[in-house]
Amino acid sequence: MMQLPRTPRVNEDAMILTTDDTDVHGWESTGQSSIRVHPRHPWLENVRQALHRCDVDVLTMDGFLEGAKHPSVSIRVIRGSSLCGIHGRGVLALIAVLVIFILTRTTCIAAEQAATGTLRADAFRHYVEQFNKDDEELYKNAIPNSEAWQFLQGNIPLFECPDADIEQTYYFRWWTYRKHVKQTPDGWVITEFLPNVSWAGKHNTISCPAAHHFYEGRWLHDAKYLNDYAPFWFRKGASPRSYSFWAADALYANYLVRHDADQLTGLLEDLVKNYQEWEKSRLLGDGLFWQIDDRDGMEVSIGGSGKRATINSYMFGDAQALVKIAKLAGKSDIATEYEGKAARLRQLVQEKLWDPEAKFFKTRPKGEGDLPFVNVRELHGFTPWYFHLPERSKGYEVAWKQLTDPQGFMAPFGPTTTEQRHPGFRISYEGHECQWNGPSWPFATAVTLTAMANVLNDYEQ
Repeated sequence: MMQLPRTPRVNEDAMILTTDDTDVHGWESTGQSSIRVHPRHPWLENVRQALHRCDVDVLTMDGFLEGAKHPSVSIRVIRGSSLCGIHGRGVLALIAVLVIFILTRTTCIAAEQAATGTLRADAFRHYVEQFNKDDEELYKNAIPNSEAWQFLQGNIPLFECPDADIEQTYYFRWWTYRKHVKQTPDGWVITEFLPNVSWAGKHNTISCPAAHHFYEGRWLHDAKYLNDYAPFWFRKGASPRSYSFWAADALYANYLVRHDADQLTGLLEDLVKNYQEWEKSRLLGDGLFWQIDDRDGMEVSIGGSGKRATINSYMFGDAQALVKIAKLAGKSDIATEYEGKAARLRQLVQEKLWDPEAKFFKTRPKGEGDLPFVNVRELHGFTPWYFHLPERSKGYEVAWKQLTDPQGFMAPFGPTTTEQRHPGFRISYEGHECQWNGPSWPFATAVTLTAMANVLNDYEQ
């Protein structure tokens, strides 16, 4: 059991307030005090408001998590001439009472979580409340901000991390995902944009990010959202091939969480037909697929359209997934067919899209024969590892040196989409709103980080 903090001891001369769990350091020259309390309790804002009403201006309320026994946040305040009519030592004493209340409640929560081995949802509610407060809610779908916490606490896995930025980002991602959950006459769908856009399909859906939607949404507690979204793409008038979309792979990833074999195998025929339609429109005589960079969702790229690592990796991933889905359905003939397709694509990507001089997967222009590689490394060259396409112990991992090279893709706020040493690299705020000739894009970053995780976990270095 954790011990609750004892009554504070006040040293009037040094203006230091202490308990077993907290120190308050005062600076006579500035008249400031600092109190350390837990960063996640839901009463922090109440403390701030109470102190403000009592003529105390709160400067900061920032902090860190030192562990279950020593959680803390630094609250720095400027003491007014009086605090609700209390002067001198009484000011610190009153603040101490507030701190002890917070620490007591926090310690109880921490003790309960330690005893049960589970996290309490209320410990993270303040993130959602702050996101709502900061948001100008211009567009609303099925779950408005006012209902965000109710939805999230009942649907998402709770996550705690010593890194406050990572933890906040985790809950922001779910808060944002929730905005795009949309109810339609065809069931639930997930959108990319909140406002309607002209390039979207039915119900404002776009296939370009749909695989990401499945990979993230599969962790929602309520399966109904993706149970509707999956057949929507093939049976409800959607446009699954308007943009590149690794559909079979994404649906199989959803199955790995849900274990709903009937739902997945029920879509096998649709997924096979989808693959066949890609072959009709994008498969070349040499066995590689080609794609327009815009249809990869990567407009204004330097490498341009052609035999890209993107579409060929996606089709490899889908072929592998179709093998697994067919085996679940007892369709050995389909499994054997797509095993052959996956093996052939793996061989071709490694032979035809690997540039041995640049030591990177690169684009070749569309055309028969081996036309020269484009003269640029682009971030999508890491895509093959998203699907474990490159064979192990063949030396392809050398490409990852570019991710941490400042002349390659390394940048302060996420990897750039084009290597920075290339003369065509641009960070421009004019022209097309989606430029893939330099800026960092979360879509590509998500693929790259997943690919990197696969290399770190599954490839010997």
